Amino acid sequence: MMKNLFNLQLIFILILLSSCEKGGNIDVESEILKEMTTARIPSVAACVISNNEIVWEGIYGFADISESRPATRQTSYTLMSVSKLFLATAVMQLWEKGMINIDEDINHYLPFAVRNPRFPDHKITARMLLTHTSSLAWPVDEDGIPGFYLLFQHDEVPLISEWLPEYILPGGSFYRASVWKDFPPGEQELYSNIGTSLLALIVENLYGVDYRDYCKSNIFEPLEMNNTDFRLEALSEELLATPYLDIDHSLTQFTNLAYPAASIKSSMEDFSHFMMAILNNGIYNGIRILEPGSVEKMFELHNPATGRSLIWTNCPGDCIGHSGTGDGFSTRAEWYPGDRKGLLIFSNMRNQSVYPKGRIYELVRYQFSKY
Repeated sequence: MMKNLFNLQLIFILILLSSCEKGGNIDVESEILKEMTTARIPSVAACVISNNEIVWEGIYGFADISESRPATRQTSYTLMSVSKLFLATAVMQLWEKGMINIDEDINHYLPFAVRNPRFPDHKITARMLLTHTSSLAWPVDEDGIPGFYLLFQHDEVPLISEWLPEYILPGGSFYRASVWKDFPPGEQELYSNIGTSLLALIVENLYGVDYRDYCKSNIFEPLEMNNTDFRLEALSEELLATPYLDIDHSLTQFTNLAYPAASIKSSMEDFSHFMMAILNNGIYNGIRILEPGSVEKMFELHNPATGRSLIWTNCPGDCIGHSGTGDGFSTRAEWYPGDRKGLLIFSNMRNQSVYPKGRIYELVRYQFSKY
């Protein structure tokens, strides 16, 4: 069924795109630039990967408009929620080492006890955090959780161990009862940036290092992702894409409070290494970051209604991936393991065009269909 949906989606995309052209081939570059002008998007960096190489790339616009600094394949964009894919990778690395049982009570891996106060007898597991079924809030505005979406300049963001207990433990300085939902853990899926941050804290406690340092040592460096990091101080300012609320309103560089869920900064070139590793069952350039069984387990479908795997989301066809969005950035990454192909799109402004059914996405998918 999913394959049929994918085929129908591809046919729709090709028909829609060809209707705009009276000749045969579509001039993808001019069409993307046209959409960027219409939607007032500062820059787009996109590529298609096939058989362990970038077979097409399109990089357009400015990483910074005021400086007339063009985007390049080395320009680092904040990945927003695509950052969570590295969290799933980190957990599966610890699972391989026997350091974590994803179906065990997470209280075995934390220095404090975590329970939904409404359901104190129900354990919460890492699998629940990975599938967004822990019963922790997203949170959204109506949850009334104070200060959760504060943005921090430079690297002033507090450690997870400092802020997270204050939000989820009764009596914490930022605790509100609404941070816990009125259904038992494991029963319903509710996307949660707090839940994924809790998972990062578990990684810290098990491995004994800051989660950001864990990712650098165990994922970024082995994959030669030299222009990828959480911390701004580790990256060249000249290679950072400036975030924009709109083309006339730039933002300063920032880090989210829930940085494990949303604040990795990476370039198209760097991120392609991660994509190739996943497409190659955990290996990039001879270096293994995951065993094939771990990749397979990470991709297991847990919720057919939403396509949820372990953090990752299934899309129509033999496709799995994730989107990211927030102030200043929109990102999309898709893997097609059966064909050993993938695509990614980064932009330094929140917009719908880079997501499925969006114009830029359709144009990149058109390029993807050629390989």
